[in-house]
Amino acid sequence: LAFLISYTDPRDGDLLPINNDDNLARALQNARPLLRVIIQRKGESLEELNGYGTFKTRNLISSILGGTPGKSKTLCISNPHDFRQVSAIIDVDIVPDTQRRVRLLKHGSERPLGFYIRDGTSVRVTPSGLEKVPGIFISRLVPGGLAESTGLLAVNDEVIEVNGIEVAGKTLDQVTDMMVANSWNLIITVKPANQRTVAPRRGSFSRNSQLSSGSQQSAQSVATTTGSDEDAYDRDEVVDLTAANAPAPAPLPVVAPTVLHL
Repeated sequence: LAFLISYTDPRDGDLLPINNDDNLARALQNARPLLRVIIQRKGESLEELNGYGTFKTRNLISSILGGTPGKSKTLCISNPHDFRQVSAIIDVDIVPDTQRRVRLLKHGSERPLGFYIRDGTSVRVTPSGLEKVPGIFISRLVPGGLAESTGLLAVNDEVIEVNGIEVAGKTLDQVTDMMVANSWNLIITVKPANQRTVAPRRGSFSRNSQLSSGSQQSAQSVATTTGSDEDAYDRDEVVDLTAANAPAPAPLPVVAPTVLHL
């Protein structure tokens, strides 16, 4: 039989579930001095039907007088098991309006991050005018991959930072090594190719699909490479650096833009 394990919060008296490692660690942390654990058969718990932390301890007067019966719940929505955050937009008030800082979490999964990066040319505004500088861009998203499923990264987004380290002046191999080393908790700052999808400021966040047609149309913007690069990098060799049994990467060509798979 399937069972549900829950515990009583000693501070609030709420009945909370233990269904993953994070909840178990929190339960042990809050155990002062004892941890009160409750084991119930699946389907017999009211908290499973109505939500955890919604039933407060009733005082003596409420127990005598009773209360107004609430509306009966007919839909049974199961409590999520092993639920963990996989992505988030962070530091909204710190990064510039034209950029986005995204956190991707793998939580022990061997699943790759699911996107390709390439080198290209970006345009910066300097006191002397516009200047072309080397840049790192997302060239492709793997369907069903972690990056594609979050909707926070898109093709032609320019990579600005990786876990707080600027990528300016670094080679594609160096940026790839930085991403692989931090793949379990990757924090990547990008300049979206489609500036209309940049998240609004605090209190007005609305996530839009990063794979919209507008993202493809923005390929002509100054943050992307020229049209001649599109055909060139698609012909380059793709190396999976995060697969468990990946062979040693072949030497990268130096005469054409390079694409690497994360």
